[in-house]
Amino acid sequence: MQEECSKFAMDGETLAVILGLLTVIGSVITYFIQRRQDKIDEVESEKKKAVELDRDQALERVRIQMSGFVGPLHRLWKTQSVVTRSYTKQAGHGMFHFVKAVESKGLAHWFVLFDPDSLQPFIDNPDSFEAQLYRNCISRSIKQLYTRIRELVLMHGSDLADMPTQEEWLLKYDRESVTSPFNGSLNVNVILDTYVAWTLEFDDIVESWGENDFRRMQPNTVVAWLIANDLIDQLYDNAKMKEAKYNKHVKVHRNILNRDAVSQMTRRFGSTDEMLNFFDEIKTA
Repeated sequence: MQEECSKFAMDGETLAVILGLLTVIGSVITYFIQRRQDKIDEVESEKKKAVELDRDQALERVRIQMSGFVGPLHRLWKTQSVVTRSYTKQAGHGMFHFVKAVESKGLAHWFVLFDPDSLQPFIDNPDSFEAQLYRNCISRSIKQLYTRIRELVLMHGSDLADMPTQEEWLLKYDRESVTSPFNGSLNVNVILDTYVAWTLEFDDIVESWGENDFRRMQPNTVVAWLIANDLIDQLYDNAKMKEAKYNKHVKVHRNILNRDAVSQMTRRFGSTDEMLNFFDEIKTA
């Protein structure tokens, strides 16, 4: 009996030792599992911080873009378009060369701002009311706008403009339409570079008016006006979409060019010429 009890007691001690060992082993395993989980949590935390930092930096960049370049550029360009259209409508010049360019490709996209035929009378008779109205519009309104646009492009066109890649650009337009007629470049930046050159030429013309030289009424530099407008819309829309991606409170109202509008009108009138004749009749009515 005593031997059995002694044997039982020894088994109890052994069991206690085993339980102790199991406890130690369990603690060690738990320790390493916890360390592993802590490392996983630390890595995830670092990844989260990196994502948040990237988000904050991206949001800060797009805010700088919107406030310092893309936003002002977009509003100035649209205002310039409204002022130009308002003048041509008031003067009865029309913008028929713009309409023709919508359906065209290649070098037809590059043209002067105003119809040269409508400006010739101002060269012939610079003292007329119409000629003075035109020069006032240029020197007092349009010049103020294009000067600020030029400053923005020269100052921030390289650092704050997320231009389309060459591949994206050529998927949107054919090579001839976006190739500069001056230097043969099809880089997307050449669109706004040419506009800057146009503004500098216009400055020279406006200055010559002050010297009573009225032989020129607008620059000979041709600009891809419709493509430039589309590019500026794209820069603005992309910036707003990025901002909305990082800030749920931002709403995006995209500027989508309805490229089918002119085609629909052409089908209605039968041809572009008939459509232009229709608008010409309205203008002269």
